[in-house]
Amino acid sequence: MKKILIIGAGVEQISAIKEAKKMGHFVIVTDMNPKAPGIKFADKFYEVSTTDAERNIEVAQKEQIDGVMTVCSETAVPTVAEVATRLNLQGFSPQTALFATNKEQMRKVVAQKGVRVAPFVVAGNLNDTNAYFNEVEPPWVIKPVDNSGQRGTSIIYDKKYIEQAFAYAKENSYSKKVLVDKFIEGPEIHITMQIINKKAHFLAISDRITLDENNFGIAVRHIGPSVLDAKTEYEVKQMCQNSIDAINLENGVATCEIILNNGIPYLMELAIRVPGGYLREVAQLLSGIDITKTTIWNCLGENRTIEQMITGEKNNAVSVKFISANNVPKNVKVISKIEGDNISDYQDIKLINFHFDNDFEIPPLKSSVGRFAVIIGVGNSREEALLNTEKVFRNLKFNGEHLIEYKNYNKFCVDFQKFLI
Repeated sequence: MKKILIIGAGVEQISAIKEAKKMGHFVIVTDMNPKAPGIKFADKFYEVSTTDAERNIEVAQKEQIDGVMTVCSETAVPTVAEVATRLNLQGFSPQTALFATNKEQMRKVVAQKGVRVAPFVVAGNLNDTNAYFNEVEPPWVIKPVDNSGQRGTSIIYDKKYIEQAFAYAKENSYSKKVLVDKFIEGPEIHITMQIINKKAHFLAISDRITLDENNFGIAVRHIGPSVLDAKTEYEVKQMCQNSIDAINLENGVATCEIILNNGIPYLMELAIRVPGGYLREVAQLLSGIDITKTTIWNCLGENRTIEQMITGEKNNAVSVKFISANNVPKNVKVISKIEGDNISDYQDIKLINFHFDNDFEIPPLKSSVGRFAVIIGVGNSREEALLNTEKVFRNLKFNGEHLIEYKNYNKFCVDFQKFLI
């Protein structure tokens, strides 16, 4: 039995805790929340913040761990790197972690490798951005330099809103620094990779379906695989590989978010952890590879080929649909009763999950945490997978009321809607 330290014991870490236990390992978790839901599934818990590297190192040394990891937690990535480095365990370096979690550092280092990024500026003071706003035409995206899940993110078309958006981003930044990007228009795609000896193996390339500026940047659907022409697919894959080379990631899971502006790819985000938002499931259903398992193997130094990592069934297509306040009739404020189909009713539905208990007060859709339910389906084609999720969605009722379709999709995320008619 090997000892694994998992940094974070929140909802999204539960699957990793359970999987490591299932694989026969002794699991220790750290979290600043003594009531974190993952604690009850672990063998041992320490009340330590995921961002406190020194105290996590103390725990790791005391427990004489064999591996350290996290999943879905951006803030835990630098801590994992510090623990692995200090204890000489398998993992990525603190520098690689910095490049992958700090949006300013990431853009600088990938640009040096020829990766295309939007014009940007990073500042802790609004006055330091004056030259940028005078030189770069709107719209602009203003976001924290070191947060995720669209927290603190705004799109701005008029200079009179800059001060408010800057303050909002700074409030959600751990370092109190703000990134301003030129807004790049176009369809968004998400790429999940398994990196083995610095080579990127592409597990999933999926469409990231978002809404307009009223709910800017929040994904409400994932549909895979994305349909790209051969030239664009090659350019996207080369951009991802160049980004991995730039941050010097040797082994592990990596993801990229890319926007195609008139077919030209721009790198928007890069991460080196198992992604949240059910993108792990997208990768697994399309590739047959469970990236939670591969992360466990990697942290223990258990090397495998990409073929040896395939442990599940591959599907031709997958559809993920999130449910939020935008899908609920306005007269429903608190969900007290759910009616409709369950997963046993459809063989091609892989998951129906409600992230709440009874008498749930519906939150506004301001970030990814506003997505309080999900339906995941598969199919022989994108259309079939999409329609499978819609069958469930259309039969669901909250408090006796049918749900409604999103009305404000991003104008560049519309091709799939022909399947809904």
